[in-house]
Amino acid sequence: MDKTACTRCGREMPLKRLKEVVHEEGRSRIRRLVCSICLDQIMNESSRVRGVVGTQKAAAAHIDHGVGSGERQSLGQRG
Repeated sequence: MDKTACTRCGREMPLKRLKEVVHEEGRSRIRRLVCSICLDQIMNESSRVRGVVGTQKAAAAHIDHGVGSGERQSLGQRG
């Protein structure tokens, strides 16, 4: 079983349990694999979260940084 570490907290776990997160830094799209605990924290701290197709996973969370309502949009409701 392939193990790897969460890019946010460093916790090691099987690759299949990590979640893909995408955000923009300037003109660059940054992709990270994080554990579910870090994903929840990131989503709660962001201004907007929406589902996107992942590169390493079937689905990913696209994060818009900034303080806000923590609005989340599921993959089924994308517009």
